[in-house]
Amino acid sequence: MSLDAALARAPRCLLVNVTSGESLECLFNPTQVTEKLQVNWNRLAVPGLSHQVLQFQSTANRQLSGVEFYLDRFFAAEQPGDVNILEFRAFLRALTVPPEGTEGVAATAPPRVLFIWPSVVTVECVVASVEFQYKQLAVDGLVLVYTASVSFEEILDTRVTSEELREEVE
Repeated sequence: MSLDAALARAPRCLLVNVTSGESLECLFNPTQVTEKLQVNWNRLAVPGLSHQVLQFQSTANRQLSGVEFYLDRFFAAEQPGDVNILEFRAFLRALTVPPEGTEGVAATAPPRVLFIWPSVVTVECVVASVEFQYKQLAVDGLVLVYTASVSFEEILDTRVTSEELREEVE
């Protein structure tokens, strides 16, 4: 392995606000991601039959639950550019409320987010929940280290088939 390859930074997780186009690269990739997909079945009780008949209803939206982002002011200070770890918190919070100037029921919703973790998963979704845990504070109250635990839910505008999913390769 060459020195350049060893020094090259691995691809990082990226969050993109689909409405505004604003994006933020994560300081650290999450240590794990849980991807959940649920199939919904109607359970039909047929009198006299020994079992319930399962009738396909739908497939639930894909969920990425409890994705933990780690933010460290000391590590951020060593990165190129002026990285402020609280900007990431503000970015996530902005994904939980509708943007300014929206009108009507359909438009009055939080923006969609594109969750990109190269070679792992790419999904257009919405933020279902976010929780911040402040792990280290300075004497003056400045946040030094915190985690943001975010649950995302995929949002689809088109029908998906099993053949399309078999062809999908990240």
